[in-house]
Amino acid sequence: MLVGKTFVDPLEAPFSRRGSYLCFANRNGGSNVFGKAQLWLSNSRQRPNDKNKGGMTANNFRQVRLELVKDGIPRQCVISTTPYELIYECDYGSVRFCIGDMAYAECKGADGLTLRVTPMFGGFQGAVINDQFDGSWRSTFGNYYMLFVPTAGTLKRGPGGSLELSPDENGVVGMVMEECLRDSKRRESYLSYEACVKAVQEDFDGFAAGVAPSFPEKYKETGIRALWTIWGLTNVPDGESPFIKRQMIKMIRSSFEAAFSWQQPMHAIWLSQNLDFAWNLLLSCFDNQDAVTGRIADALTYIGAGDNMKPPVQGMALLWLMENKDIGGFSMEDKEFLYDGMEKWTNFFYEYRDLDHDGIVEVLTAGETGWESGSIFMSGFPLVLPDVNAYLALQMEALGKLGRMIGKDEQINAAWEQRSKETIEKIIDKCWTEDGWTTYNITNGERWPVMNMAPFCALILGKRLPQEIIDRSVEVVFSAPYDTPYGLGSERLDSPWFRHGWCQGSIAMPIQFIMSLALEYCGRPDLARQVALKYLDTLVGHKLYHIHNPFTGEVEYGENGMKFYGEENLFLSAWTAGCYIYMAGRYGF
Repeated sequence: MLVGKTFVDPLEAPFSRRGSYLCFANRNGGSNVFGKAQLWLSNSRQRPNDKNKGGMTANNFRQVRLELVKDGIPRQCVISTTPYELIYECDYGSVRFCIGDMAYAECKGADGLTLRVTPMFGGFQGAVINDQFDGSWRSTFGNYYMLFVPTAGTLKRGPGGSLELSPDENGVVGMVMEECLRDSKRRESYLSYEACVKAVQEDFDGFAAGVAPSFPEKYKETGIRALWTIWGLTNVPDGESPFIKRQMIKMIRSSFEAAFSWQQPMHAIWLSQNLDFAWNLLLSCFDNQDAVTGRIADALTYIGAGDNMKPPVQGMALLWLMENKDIGGFSMEDKEFLYDGMEKWTNFFYEYRDLDHDGIVEVLTAGETGWESGSIFMSGFPLVLPDVNAYLALQMEALGKLGRMIGKDEQINAAWEQRSKETIEKIIDKCWTEDGWTTYNITNGERWPVMNMAPFCALILGKRLPQEIIDRSVEVVFSAPYDTPYGLGSERLDSPWFRHGWCQGSIAMPIQFIMSLALEYCGRPDLARQVALKYLDTLVGHKLYHIHNPFTGEVEYGENGMKFYGEENLFLSAWTAGCYIYMAGRYGF
């Protein structure tokens, strides 16, 4: 019986490449066991914020079913992968697939097999397939179209609304599958399959060498997968979308297929060995900034930005880059663009989120915090959170430092830095108690008992805080059951509000990163290393998901009964992959 040999299993991460919206997936909730594997060509553009206006529970991700046929019978298969190719195998041979060009995938087989291609969706009448009378065929592909162009063998209609690519006299099949956003016809020429493989190999290997040329041996295997995950989820400006102006890193295929504004600054820190890449990730946050309010939307897709927002961690990332890298070589134009965007973003919070005008901002929904769930929201809104205000304090400090680099008046720079210090004093006054950090509702002053890790992320202020606050915070975190064998839990394990899922108790990735960085800033590199090494081992043992069970380390997903866009599996996360690369390099050697 055949067994698939996977560099990355498509059940864990649909197979794709940088800049492409095409990918290959197994069936939803499927298996790669011989006889159960299915191969689908998928369209990452088909999301609810696209023009189909689907719902959160719909799944139209898988668009074209691919089958290997011998003697008219579809054969049982398994899926194997390398970083560059996907191989679909049956007992009679295989067909190989590669996405060597961002706009099209290509396949090749030499074992006399027929490839059956069945488009599945296309409005109420089903998929529409048209002969283009030049050897190619055109089908609906989600909201768009797919052009099937044979390069070896014969393509014609098959049973059940399918197309079949039959082998030539030498048993060879070859075909290009090109995504078309509008009416299109076959190109005059396409890359050969071998050239596709070479192109994708050069692109990935070059990306990997620039971001993380080496890993500690213990973390190397997962490190290569982490690089591949980030690379495959990187958007590239292609002239099709006016919103994608720089490379940005999406989060997860299908379920969270967007570039999120508070993830790009974290990636800028994690991937800063390629400083040009990191710098542009930070700048990308401001490319679609609201011209009136200065607000930065949270989720950006090729069709535009969403309505939600996330905390202002851009200043935190800029300070880190200033302290750890040389950004002096970047253009004055870039620095002025960054300063202008960051200034407007900072002012947004005091204009629209400081409702009682006391110099401390509130959040109006859980979605604005980055944490979305957890016991910290039980006192309701508008809610003061110490960590959100801590990020703003760092952002004001960053504006003062960046202002000096671009020649701003020193009075302006000093004013930003003074305002940062005053904000920290207010955070301490309003959000600190002997029992640790707290939150409160400004409507009634209610303070819910804090048994959640998110407020402790205010430790990102580091030595800007009094030592007694640092010491007491560390004591609370590491004496209470937040600390687990797999990292820091998002909710105390003995909390009456512990529920698993994201920030209700799971090992949530951003908490591991922010707290490890915060502990370093607080003069506790020993604890930062302890958190990081536990988390690295979790990712080595249980893969690059962004939520893990605090008792077992296994992936957590759908504990609240919700499966995002109907996906049965939670795919590997570029957000987590970036953190892994950073932690492996910083703490693993």
